[in-house]
Order: sequence, then C-alpha cells, then structure tokens
Amino acid sequence: MDDFYKTLEVERSATGDEIKANYRKLAMKWHPDRNQGSVEAEEKFKAISEAYSVLSDEAGRKAYDARLAAWESGAPDPSAQGAAYGAQYANQEVYEEFFRSFAQAAAAAQAAQAQGGGFRQGFTREQATDMFMNEMYDLAIELTLQNVRWQDIAAELAKRGCPEAAAQEIARKIEKQRKAMVRGTAKPYFLRSALTGFFGLSLVAIFGGVGLGLIGLIGLIMCLSSGYNLIRAIYFITTGNTPRRSLI
Repeated sequence: MDDFYKTLEVERSATGDEIKANYRKLAMKWHPDRNQGSVEAEEKFKAISEAYSVLSDEAGRKAYDARLAAWESGAPDPSAQGAAYGAQYANQEVYEEFFRSFAQAAAAAQAAQAQGGGFRQGFTREQATDMFMNEMYDLAIELTLQNVRWQDIAAELAKRGCPEAAAQEIARKIEKQRKAMVRGTAKPYFLRSALTGFFGLSLVAIFGGVGLGLIGLIGLIMCLSSGYNLIRAIYFITTGNTPRRSLI
C-alpha cells in the first residue's frame, strides 16, 4: 500500500497548510511541462496529485489513515469490516445506505490491490492536471486578496509550472473578481458614511451654537468619523483593493 505522506514528503502529523505547501512545491518540480518527455516526471506528478486529493480532504484523510494503520499492523481492512457489518444489518434502513459506500470502497480497493496498486486507484494525467489548475486558482485567490497585481500573480503561477497563457487568464480573471467584490461591498459603506456625515453636519448646524452644545459636539464627531470612512470607501471603490496588503 502506498504511503501518501511519503509521496508528499510530509510527516503524518502534518497540517493541511503543510500538505498544501508541499504539494505545490512538488507539483512545480515534477510538472510535465517542466520535464518534457520524462515518463518518471509524469508518473510522479500523477502520484503526488493523487496523494494530495486524498490528504487534502478531511474525511478522505481520516479514512486513508485508518486503512494505512490497519495495513501496517496486518489487521483486517476497516472498509472491508464496514462492508460486512453493513451486510449483516442490511434490513435496517439506517445502516443500509451508510455502509453501501464502504462496500463499494472495499470492492474498489480489492481490485486495485489485485493489480498491485495498493490504496491508489490511479490518477490520469488529465485528472492530475485539473487538480494542479485548481490549486493555481486557489493560489491566485490568496495572492489577489493581498492586492498583488495580476501581472505578478501570473508570473508566480508561471514560475510554478502553470502554462503562461493560462496563468495570465487566471490572474486577470481573479483580479477582476476581487475588484468587483470589493467595490460591491464599498458602495453601500460609502452611502452609509455619507448619510451619517450629513446627519452629523445637521446636528452641528442646529445645536452647535445654542444651549445644547453637547449634541453639536456629537454631531461634529460624527462628521469627522464619517469623513474618514468616506475617504476609505472612495479609496476601495477607486482601486478595488482589499483592506490589507502583503507581498508574494
């Protein structure tokens, strides 16, 4: 049975972020476009993609850990046990649907093991490429939320093995979506700030010079606060930037 943790070069106690970081590093290293004509690179690329598809999913990782522990200890396969248990209680509706998936998983696992594949079901190059592109989208989102320019995002994706044309398309699309999201959020914020400022200005005009000076002072504070918020709202609407900034 293949050890997906070794495939991704991480400890079994690795966090999700550590698994993701190592997948991205290894995918960049073994991407077929960076290793033209190398059968070894393509096989490694598919293997790390398959390992990541399991370990990046919380439920999939738990199921894999249970099977890995059982396989290493020589104990019966937990999924096979589940299938037998499900058959025993097949007349009970509450168990039937739940354990059907275990039966299917056990059958698939046995077929894969008979072919020498262990836990692995076998990733195609297309599946591995799709997973890699999804990770490139995730990385682009992470970077654009730090206000990294689309040109820099495209360069980063290309450096990691993403085809240049696809990298530019992803980067432009993600930046456009980020700006639309920020501007959509900032517009009602701008309106609320403007209304608050107008109300504060009215309080200053009405109560600022008479006996209710405290209310006028409150109005002045509202004017200053709304003025600051208006400037921020105008900045976000104009630039489409998120409130924080960082570098790649």
